[in-house]
Amino acid sequence: MTADRKAYDAADLIVWSGTGNSLHVAERVAESARKAGTTARVFAAGAQVDDGFSAARLLGFLGPTHGFTAPWPLVKAAIRTPNVRGADAFVLVTRGGTRVAGRSLAGFEGTAAYIPAAILAMRGARVRGVGAIDMPLNWTVAIPAASPENAAAVIARGEAQVDAFASRVLHGESSFGGFAQLALGLLILPVSFAYMLIARLILGKMFFADERCTSCGTCAKSCPHAAVRLVGAGRIPYWTYRCHNCMRCMSKCPTQAIQGAQGWLLLYVGLISLPVAASIASAISEAIGISGAMATSFVSLLSGYLWTVAAVWAAYLVLWLGLRIPGLGFVLSRATLTRFYRLYRGPEEQPPR
Repeated sequence: MTADRKAYDAADLIVWSGTGNSLHVAERVAESARKAGTTARVFAAGAQVDDGFSAARLLGFLGPTHGFTAPWPLVKAAIRTPNVRGADAFVLVTRGGTRVAGRSLAGFEGTAAYIPAAILAMRGARVRGVGAIDMPLNWTVAIPAASPENAAAVIARGEAQVDAFASRVLHGESSFGGFAQLALGLLILPVSFAYMLIARLILGKMFFADERCTSCGTCAKSCPHAAVRLVGAGRIPYWTYRCHNCMRCMSKCPTQAIQGAQGWLLLYVGLISLPVAASIASAISEAIGISGAMATSFVSLLSGYLWTVAAVWAAYLVLWLGLRIPGLGFVLSRATLTRFYRLYRGPEEQPPR
């Protein structure tokens, strides 16, 4: 396929994005498509994607890396998007790139891109490309964002990667990479699974709003999963288990009021470590006469999961209520490192904190 001849008349890009890294990549791909004479549309994951073109169409699935694998919204998009059978498709994920001492370091995507690609292939799509793009590390609930200069350098590196990938795929060529990362990702897949099943819930209960909160509702309005609710007469933000730790709330807050309770995370781990789940599992097994290794293991896993959900919910409620108490709220709102971290605002804006 020659570089001056387009392979597709249309490209539909389905993207799930938190702080805007993956959306920036999707818009960059769309721009490349339009320059090549291809009509391009960008949809949010979960939106209705109609097959509005009768001509050759390319489908793109884009999203971030979470827990070294694909986040559930991206997996769900690969499962639910209609009319993929017989269509050409690609998967492109963003990963947390960094820059140290003037050197750019690649992030680690693990299985993030190949799991959605495998789903699409099983649904009958012709997967033409799988890749990962370095964008600034944005997990600012635990790690300070890069300086504006370093973030700009990582973004520039990522844009070059996007342009190279888009040039190949949009002109009908195949582009597959990240096989070493895939191999490592498969080795640690149990860790990724544990993140998606348990750690995501725990980490979502780290967020709270300090005294700078004006109850403007930006966090609730911008959350892609309606995970933040304004509760009570004071309209205080409350994070539910729907949270996917995408950092959009923290990056969008106009008063920088959203913080992460790192110390509370230690409390969560301590509560989960208590032998409560084992006692519950033992009581259930005795009550209904469960026997056999497989059945006993299932009851133990289920009891552990339920105890984790209940214990973390109760501990977070204590934190949320404690922040409303004068004096105690002052102490709790300052027992966090995020008050000193530089925030990440996305590719379009990189102000220092």
